[in-house]
Amino acid sequence: MMADMSSGPGDHIPSDQDADQSWFRPPTRREHRIAAALFMGFGLFFVLLFVVEAGWPFRWVILALGLISILHSLNHLKNALKSPPP
Repeated sequence: MMADMSSGPGDHIPSDQDADQSWFRPPTRREHRIAAALFMGFGLFFVLLFVVEAGWPFRWVILALGLISILHSLNHLKNALKSPPP
């Protein structure tokens, strides 16, 4: 005889409506500024690494990562300016 495979208490798949909204708040201005500083630092590091690694073909990928990181930093700065003050 086989056990009944109907859904039990642990089989509930959470949906977006089940999520507690207090757990998933949008980032604050301060958090956007921190993220912008981190991404800018990483981006400048990669650009400087591109300069140091002259003659290495893979360095173009490093430059692309640096530029993407800097653009992401600018996006965080823009979001920091648009977000409401605390």
